[in-house]
Amino acid sequence: MTGRQAMARQLSLDAQSPTKTFVLEAHTEEPADYLRSLFGESCIEETEDAFLYIAHMPEGDFWVDQPNQRFWSFHTDMPAAVAGKYLHERVESNRDLDWIWLPSEHLRHIWPGAAARQVRTTFEGERMLGNTTPADSLRVRLSGRGAEALLDFISQNSDYRAAVSFESISVDLSDPDFGTIHEAVNYKGRFAASGNSFDYHLQFVATVVDRYSRLVRRCEEYRISTTDLTGDDSGGYTLSGSPITLLFSRPIPDMNRFLGELFSSRHPFRLWGIPEVKRDIAYVDAVDLHVGDALRFDIGPEWMRIYLPKDACGNVITRLVTNLQHRFDSALKFADPDLQAAFSLREFSVA
Repeated sequence: MTGRQAMARQLSLDAQSPTKTFVLEAHTEEPADYLRSLFGESCIEETEDAFLYIAHMPEGDFWVDQPNQRFWSFHTDMPAAVAGKYLHERVESNRDLDWIWLPSEHLRHIWPGAAARQVRTTFEGERMLGNTTPADSLRVRLSGRGAEALLDFISQNSDYRAAVSFESISVDLSDPDFGTIHEAVNYKGRFAASGNSFDYHLQFVATVVDRYSRLVRRCEEYRISTTDLTGDDSGGYTLSGSPITLLFSRPIPDMNRFLGELFSSRHPFRLWGIPEVKRDIAYVDAVDLHVGDALRFDIGPEWMRIYLPKDACGNVITRLVTNLQHRFDSALKFADPDLQAAFSLREFSVA
């Protein structure tokens, strides 16, 4: 039998290549059986820790860590491209599995006081914006101590602030108790770590996932549901929940283009629906093709309302808003102050 000490030995950050961690959201009450269905019956090894499994692949191992029942960490020393391909295939073929989708502010403020060594932003707004804005496409890769300062300068310009969306960031961290690590993380929850403390890496990942989880659960507090007051369907219901409202920093320049891209069934939104436009407002009964949830949208020139049904996954919202940041408006906000606080990390502190 093996356990966490064996995992730490195999994934020591002193290795020549960085240790990789991929965080996925999984919905299952039987993790061992679910992992066997993903990787094969003979590939899964249980360990001395009830929340730790090993998935043996031909090119290497995934150490599947589940201290969080919903968000699983897949640690490995396999090459990133190989490990990423394995997990991509499984995410695409399983409705109960998804990436996490870190908003720009979650990357921008990845760790209090940490200086960014490298920052990468991507904005691909051609499909939603056409040629109607000064920056319908923007890619910036900056290295050095002044990386974030330059991005701050760019985002202060009204022509470009809606196009500065963080794709990845890397930081150096040091702690007198843990040691030193170099962490790189992108907006789909893929981490790469080097240094001298695997435990520090685990704490870093857990902290990032915890604040993301907080945002997802806040979104789920707004799910719409009805309660039958009579118990016999004879009438009398109460309604709970409310729509989640997004506010855009600029108006939608072409509503038909915007709707066509958002509800085209294509990656990354994975939404399908037929909009009904009345005056300046679009109404859409849509389906999230990844998890199968039915969603209702009301979309105006400068806002969007999403009606999340009972039992729907809040990750639908984070996938939507994070990809809107990369394709339409990186400066969008939640209208509700509690959601915006979790989205912008105003409430964040390291435990």
